[in-house]
Amino acid sequence: MRFELIPLLERMQQFYQLPRNSQRFSTYLDMLLGESREDVVLPIAAFNPLGKELVMEKLKQLINMRAEELMQEVISEVNASIGSSDKRTISVGLNLLDDIGGAWSERFTTDYSSKFDFGSLHKRNFCLPSFWTSETLSAEMIGPRTKEYLFRTLYWLEHGKPQSLRDHMDQEVFVYSNTRKGRVRQLDDDFLADTEVFYEQHADSTDHNLIFNFFYGDAACEVLHQKTRGISEQAGFRYADYLADE
Repeated sequence: MRFELIPLLERMQQFYQLPRNSQRFSTYLDMLLGESREDVVLPIAAFNPLGKELVMEKLKQLINMRAEELMQEVISEVNASIGSSDKRTISVGLNLLDDIGGAWSERFTTDYSSKFDFGSLHKRNFCLPSFWTSETLSAEMIGPRTKEYLFRTLYWLEHGKPQSLRDHMDQEVFVYSNTRKGRVRQLDDDFLADTEVFYEQHADSTDHNLIFNFFYGDAACEVLHQKTRGISEQAGFRYADYLADE
């Protein structure tokens, strides 16, 4: 198999120059679903069709920093390193998600879906590295994040959707072990001890709230009015990064 870039940024920049009205939304559906309106033909569902000036500004930043060229460099590198008898082509497109004030996408739940629950994209052979309007964007983040999403897709090709907490961790350890080589990982001893105990106790759990809490922390669960368990921010991701270096 191979990954192939779908350039989206300039097309979306042109799209956002349209007046914010019902015609813009109709144009969005035409781009997303094509003339037949039967299935996704352009993977832009995560873009806010009624996004305002901030979305335009972030798109301009991404274009100016040559984000899609940086993505292509990573795609070429990964394509050269993987061997597979699978003949499919996975289309890779940068998605900019508008999460300011919950305008279109709730940050935590959408991030979870983009990493652990992207079956509808996977069956359509799409891989969509996610970036956010709330982020301070930089050229340095483009390649590493793109690479992480490529390796999540590669993991799914063999293992499918993660079910248990252990499955989620196995996926992210695989991702980080292939994308963050050479990094020095330092974790607070108390954090590491508490996280290890929690993980060992709940590794086989398939409780979505527990898994979400472990990866995103209590603060994210509080925003969503979900149960909390004394978990620090991004604990699961930080622990996976640590295990990847073991």
